[in-house]
Amino acid sequence: MTFFVSSHTRAFSLPLSELLDAVSKMEKEGADSAVRICFLRNVTVEGVEPFLKFHCLAAGIRPGIIFGNYDMVLQEIMDANSPLHHNPPDMVVLSLVMEQLDPGYHSFGWRADRVISELESLFDLLADRTNALLMVNTFIPPFDGEFGVTGHDWSADTFAEITRVNRAVREYVAAHRSRFMLADWERIARLHGEDGCMDYRFWYMSKAPFKKQFLNSYAWDIARIVKALKGKAKKCLVLDCDNTLWGGVVGEDGLQGIALDRNSYPGNVFHEFQRTVLTLHERGVLIALCSKNNDEDVWEVLDRHPHSLLKREHLSAWRINWNDKATNFRELAEELNLGMDSFVFVDDNPTECELVATALPDVTVMRVPDKLYLYPRLLLKDGLFDTLTVSGEDRQRARMYQAEAQRKDAARQYDSIDQYLSSLALVATIHPATPREVARIAQLTQKTNQFNLTTRRYAEGEIARFLSREDHGVFSLTVTDKFGDSGLTGVLIAVRDGSVGRIDSLLLSCRILGRNLETVFLHRCLALLETAWGVKEWRGEYLPTRKNRQVEDFFDRMGFDLMVESESGKTYQLPVVQRVAPDITYITIEE
Repeated sequence: MTFFVSSHTRAFSLPLSELLDAVSKMEKEGADSAVRICFLRNVTVEGVEPFLKFHCLAAGIRPGIIFGNYDMVLQEIMDANSPLHHNPPDMVVLSLVMEQLDPGYHSFGWRADRVISELESLFDLLADRTNALLMVNTFIPPFDGEFGVTGHDWSADTFAEITRVNRAVREYVAAHRSRFMLADWERIARLHGEDGCMDYRFWYMSKAPFKKQFLNSYAWDIARIVKALKGKAKKCLVLDCDNTLWGGVVGEDGLQGIALDRNSYPGNVFHEFQRTVLTLHERGVLIALCSKNNDEDVWEVLDRHPHSLLKREHLSAWRINWNDKATNFRELAEELNLGMDSFVFVDDNPTECELVATALPDVTVMRVPDKLYLYPRLLLKDGLFDTLTVSGEDRQRARMYQAEAQRKDAARQYDSIDQYLSSLALVATIHPATPREVARIAQLTQKTNQFNLTTRRYAEGEIARFLSREDHGVFSLTVTDKFGDSGLTGVLIAVRDGSVGRIDSLLLSCRILGRNLETVFLHRCLALLETAWGVKEWRGEYLPTRKNRQVEDFFDRMGFDLMVESESGKTYQLPVVQRVAPDITYITIEE
């Protein structure tokens, strides 16, 4: 059985005719979400389309791709009737080459100052004229030095000037990371080389300079952003232990006999792999263990081995026993309240990998590579855990899940759920969202799948725009109890339309479910908006997805009346005079 292979690898391996056939078949199969992408370009990049469609469709996203007119970037931005504004996209991709930006490029003594200034102005204008997520590219430096080996001042040649431009582009993106993403053409060229990237014949004939390998990697970088925007990121990394976190079998080789250290092969490979795991942990990825082992042996390594970077406190859950791993996986999913498609599993044993892949096909299964020196990059190169932002909640996620385990243990001490909930000392902080919360709110819309009534995904720029509009209301929910702070874990977005208020989005993190917080949050937000807006009626929607069935009757339970029901969803209404706030006394509300 072949385990996980990225669509990046699959697309490049196919002849173009087969790639087009594959895209056609995937389009007929459908997708669970959609994205609109607009290319503004001064270069012919239409060849990227089949690759981009392949990568998006492989992730369950149907892309709508449009290309602005050739070398009409500024006009497209300024023209209110252009595709950019006529049907606003989710993402705008600027595809620019230096030859078209500055006719003097390649001239002796060329300098980049004017181009840098113009690019920054162009980026500012684009951000002002659209609410979409924006992606801009770096530029490919010359492959040949213009001065040969003459000893010329290398700091002033074209390569150095392009390096200056790329530094400016990267700094701009870093300073505006809430709106801008980077397509690093310089990196792609470095990976594939001139022969893998450039087709000079078609450049001079039709301004189409890029070969298949470049276009595939470019499309892959765009698709990674799209997948993060549309909530496709994996959330939990599950690891075997022996020959996965270290070399050897700790139960046989002992603490000192396993291969795990900074300097000697193969121990240094496992050490670097653990460093990658910790990098993901810092980005908010949950780390769990699923290992056939004696638990005391595993804890001895994590607690006592001098070169083990992974420690017990980094783990959100574990199953260390002799049960089959498919059963253990199901238990982990239930404990963490995550769908199977949220998991990535790494194991060295092909039999164990095949068992999990067969029994749980939604789990992404990766085997420790035979070429062990490739192992440290295994988890980073395919973008499985990509998110658009990393929040404070992300960095505390393992601690929050450990606190949740304490809550579950405490619940067993009570005879009723009401007694248990009353013991938690729950405090719900509910207020109109602030600019400081925009990144986290956007992230929740992108990642939350289960308790999410409409599953509308928003970038930071869109959330910021909602905050500035009087006809939009955005509220956040932060929850604490005696076990700790769960962070910002709830979002409500509402829109006013005359005397009607429409609930655009309502979502809560799975970590805080089962405590009636969703009921308190909804009614408190509606009460605040009724005072501010004077609305007479509320409307709400449930838009079904494969993952949010648990909330299909939420509005029914909240007292809303069903207006319309179809295959695409349900629409509800509730006159304000009929709304009755719940009497839930064990939750303290703070604003």
